[in-house]
Amino acid sequence: MLLLILLLAAAVRFYGLTWDHGIGAHPDERYIVDVAGRMSFPSRLNPFEAAPGYAYGHLPLYLLRLASAVVPAIDPLFVGRALSAILDVGTVALTFALAKEVVDERVGLLAAALVAFSLAHVQQAHFYTVDVPLVFFTTASLLFAARFSERGRGRDLWLAGALGGLAVGAKSTGILLGIPLMVACFWRERRPRDLLCGGLAAAAAFVVVNPFAVAYPGTFVQNLARQSAIVRGSVDVPYTLQYHGTLAYIYPWVQQLRWGLGWLVGSCAVVGLIYEAVRAVAAESPRPGAWVLLAWVVPTFALVGGLYAKFPRYVLPILPVLAIYAAAALAAVREKRPMLFRIASGLLVGTSLMRTAALAGMYQTPHPWVAASEWLSAKAAPGARIAVEAWDHPLPVQGGYELLELPVFDEESDEKWEMMNGLLERADYLVVASRRGYGALAQWSSRYPSTTEYYGRLFRGDTGFEAVACFGRFPHIGPLVLKDDPAEGLPFSLPAACGLQAGTAIPLGRLDESFVVYDHPQVVVFERGRD
Repeated sequence: MLLLILLLAAAVRFYGLTWDHGIGAHPDERYIVDVAGRMSFPSRLNPFEAAPGYAYGHLPLYLLRLASAVVPAIDPLFVGRALSAILDVGTVALTFALAKEVVDERVGLLAAALVAFSLAHVQQAHFYTVDVPLVFFTTASLLFAARFSERGRGRDLWLAGALGGLAVGAKSTGILLGIPLMVACFWRERRPRDLLCGGLAAAAAFVVVNPFAVAYPGTFVQNLARQSAIVRGSVDVPYTLQYHGTLAYIYPWVQQLRWGLGWLVGSCAVVGLIYEAVRAVAAESPRPGAWVLLAWVVPTFALVGGLYAKFPRYVLPILPVLAIYAAAALAAVREKRPMLFRIASGLLVGTSLMRTAALAGMYQTPHPWVAASEWLSAKAAPGARIAVEAWDHPLPVQGGYELLELPVFDEESDEKWEMMNGLLERADYLVVASRRGYGALAQWSSRYPSTTEYYGRLFRGDTGFEAVACFGRFPHIGPLVLKDDPAEGLPFSLPAACGLQAGTAIPLGRLDESFVVYDHPQVVVFERGRD
């Protein structure tokens, strides 16, 4: 059964790795691949030389460089995505092992299946970002930390520490693994010595995979400090404006219910978390492994859920443990109501598999940016002036046109609108490549009143530009389409051309833009009218 789960997990992760036809539609992925491409063995290994502001862990860069050296004929972009797919299949196997260690084998199989078909995991496995390696190493570290707490073997402690160091080497938030590692050591007799051994193993592993972070600590800390300021909201950047007015803890969890985990799995995970927490506190002799998992999930969500920038991928490292909690919640009724356990398990796995199959169905169709570019190439005359929005992907992806960059993300001022009006007067076409602009700025109408009015007039056709084409793709199984509403809560709606052309929509509400704008953005193309 585990082998079947792993094979299916690999199939849905490797299918559609060319989802954007190689244009590099994910900005973080494009950045990591670009930085890794500027590095070379053995002379140029310092990421700070390739990108002075690089703030992620260096391990993903070295993994990509090594893998690209093994298969030099393949585009590094696709090599990276294959690495993500492999690591995430490894996370499925580690979830089984962790659940088997802390609960039992049946829970392990169910939890592994839930991770294998988790929409959040499958989608992220199609991107080469630092989050998938982070999840792999954190889950592996938790496995050996739980084993150490249960069995007290020294090698498990060293492995837990070393894998934790590799997690930090992928992304700095892996430092939170120090909490479950301390909890694991709490259950043993020689606590200070154990903690020192685990800390040394973690430090050694981090130094091996991030040597230039140690060699240039000032640059490393400065880059981390800027990134920290961005996610805390102290520094304004366009890609975090969408989080204005969102509720701490509520927003990231609702996004997981709508998209990442789904309502059924997410609800069972909450019940399982509460159940395991109560049992750990109330039991006369609680299992140490249960406390190790709680020491990871609770502090991690307490940190990332309270940030200003609530990117749903920040929750990814705790999803394997939440899958274990969901499986454990069902296992609690297994002995008294075995039929209910089978039905509920089948329902959770079945709905997760259907959602993942819908994502795979979406990857069969061209990326909207490619489709829109082909349409523009056929429609627009050579040398036509095309207005595009700053901070979004410029279309068309082919050359031969004059692109006019609209400063929609600039603060409201007379200068901004003089520039906007001047560029719009010159444009033959206007492209809104995704919801990045209107989805964030119109949510904050008190700060961007003129920009909100502009988008409303543009979508109503009151600016002299007419919406002539809309390109999108949605997860679907047959006629059933998973469709979110990017204009939910905004004072306007999208042009009629962007309505669902065929099929029956299953509404998801408003999704976080990072769930949508990389692999299935909605593009609206406007043409200058006669008036």
